[in-house]
Parts: sequence; structure tokens; C-alpha cells
Amino acid sequence: MKRPPSFLLFTLISLPFIFFLSGFTFSYLTASDLLRLAKLPSAVTESSGLELADAPNTYWTHNDAGNAPVLYKIDEQGKLLQEITVPGTTNTDWEDLAKDNKGYLYIGDTGNNSNKRKDLHIYKVSTKNGLKAQEIHFTYPDLPKGKIAKEDRNFDCEAFFWHNGKLYLLSKDRGASRFAKLYELPDQPGTHTARLVGKKELPGLVTSADISPDGRQLAVLTYGKVHLYSVAKGVTQFLTQQPKILDLQESGQAEAVLFKDSRTLMLTNEEGHLFKYSL
Repeated sequence: MKRPPSFLLFTLISLPFIFFLSGFTFSYLTASDLLRLAKLPSAVTESSGLELADAPNTYWTHNDAGNAPVLYKIDEQGKLLQEITVPGTTNTDWEDLAKDNKGYLYIGDTGNNSNKRKDLHIYKVSTKNGLKAQEIHFTYPDLPKGKIAKEDRNFDCEAFFWHNGKLYLLSKDRGASRFAKLYELPDQPGTHTARLVGKKELPGLVTSADISPDGRQLAVLTYGKVHLYSVAKGVTQFLTQQPKILDLQESGQAEAVLFKDSRTLMLTNEEGHLFKYSL
């Protein structure tokens, strides 16, 4: 992959610098350690979520809105290893995947581009029990009654993660403010009202998120960038620290991010590629 001279010069210097944009101050890092691993299999046309599968170097992914309710298992060479229809589910707008410490997968049918959906839910699936899905239905506590004004459309969600028995959802602000709202849900089936934990102004649209296996780093993906937050033990206000920003423009329109381990991120993009980034 050819890089411009300015990029090479920055890589040789290898020093983070402070980047100022629209009132934000961040530690800003380049994509010198971004590696494109593979082209995704043809069945995966719009990868929108990514999670660890059972064998080393294998992953679950799925397609975006309106596609079949199917999980695809792939490896780092882009080979399709398994294709499973999740019974009793529909893919209205699947947006992200998460996994808990017992091996349950969570499929977020949470996409809400027009901010009109009322049937938001997350499927809880056991890969050891025939992929039988349990449903976690939820509503937002701050959802206004009636039509939502265009500038206030902040009830789309393409990013969530599991942590210590809870699911945490990040909004994709399609309005005017560019605030990511953080919500908390129990990881148990039923009907719940999400709890608004907080919000953070972000210069980008949030498309995925994941927390590291040790719970000490949160990766929030926007188009071309990963916002990497340090997380203190016991803290659920995940967005309070100033993040490091990983500039990953070469990843294109990235739609999914995953911690393979505490030092490695995996990403997929809309163009159908799998990437690895070494932290």
C-alpha cells in the first residue's frame, strides 16, 4: 500500500502529537501499524459487526440491514468457515456484536437511521445451544413523544459492548450536535428502559465499539478513526478521559471494531476488507 511522503516522514518520527479540532484536544496517532489482512468472503456483503469465535484467529460477523439473519464465521485469510441462520430472529438492522464472559453472543438489532423505530432489541445467543435466541427489548428514557426533529435525531445505535453483566450502547448522532450518548442495559432477556449514563461530544459518527479483555480500554470507532479511552477499574463513565485518536483513514468506511486482545484491534469496512491494528 503506497503511502505519501508526509505520512512516511511522520512514521519515521514516530511521535504522538496533540491535535486540535473544533475545541477538542487529543493525543493523535497514525496508522503505521494498520495491516490489511484479507478480503471478506462474497457472502459477507456489508460487514457491520465483529466478535471472537471459538477457535484462535476466527471471528463472527454479519451483514447490515435487510439481509438474512445469518452469522458468518471467518478466519484471518478471509475464508468462510461457517454460515449459520439464527432461528427466531430477523435482521431489521443488525449493527454490532458483543460477547460476555460465559460465551454468549449479543446481536444488536438497534439500527435506527430514521429515528422512527420502536422495536429495538438485542438478541442473546448461545453458540452451544443451537443458537436459540433470547430477546432483550428496550426503549430509551429520553426518547421524545411524537416526531423527532431532524436536528435532534440521536436515537440510532450502531455500537455496543458487554462489561460486567451490563450492555452499554453508544448512539450515532444524526442530528446537529454530534453527541454520543452512552446507555446501560441489563444483559438479561425481557423488556427494559435503558439508563442514560452520560454523553460526550465527538467529532464523528459512531459505527462500532468494543472494550478490551482486561476492561481497561474502550475503542470507539468513527469513520476513519478509533477513539481509544482509558478505563479505570469500576468506572462506567467510559468517555470521561481524553482519548488517544488512531487515524485509520486507510481503513476506509470502517463499520466494526474488536479487541482481539489487549494490544490488537481488528476492523472490517464497508468495502469488505479485514484489518489488524497493533496498539
